[in-house]
Amino acid sequence: MISDQEFLYGAALLKLINFGNKVTLVHYSYIHSSLYLIETDNTKSAVLFKLSKKPKSAWSFTFSEQEDIALKTVRDQHLNVLVFLALVCHKDGICCMALDRVLDILENRENISGQYISVSRRPRGSYHISGAG
Repeated sequence: MISDQEFLYGAALLKLINFGNKVTLVHYSYIHSSLYLIETDNTKSAVLFKLSKKPKSAWSFTFSEQEDIALKTVRDQHLNVLVFLALVCHKDGICCMALDRVLDILENRENISGQYISVSRRPRGSYHISGAG
């Protein structure tokens, strides 16, 4: 049986696969179970997936200590890689945002553990992200 996480991550990864001519995915499970390195013809990105199972807006995403460590690790080990968060909003869609922009929203850039962000979307509208401590 396919778990909700596998099902929804699969949808997000399919969007990435259809992005360029050639896409290489590497699961960085040794850093975090939801972290992937994605390489296209001309870019390298690391994407940390977070999942909300709430069916409707607004979706809340809290950062764990493990995610904080994983994001710091990938930034330290791969200086030339762009780092993104893919916020999977149940079956509604995926809100992907550069880590630096997310850090600008949070109260403490140095330790994101325990902090959360909220993603909302009006019907037929765009995603909106707000932060909280």
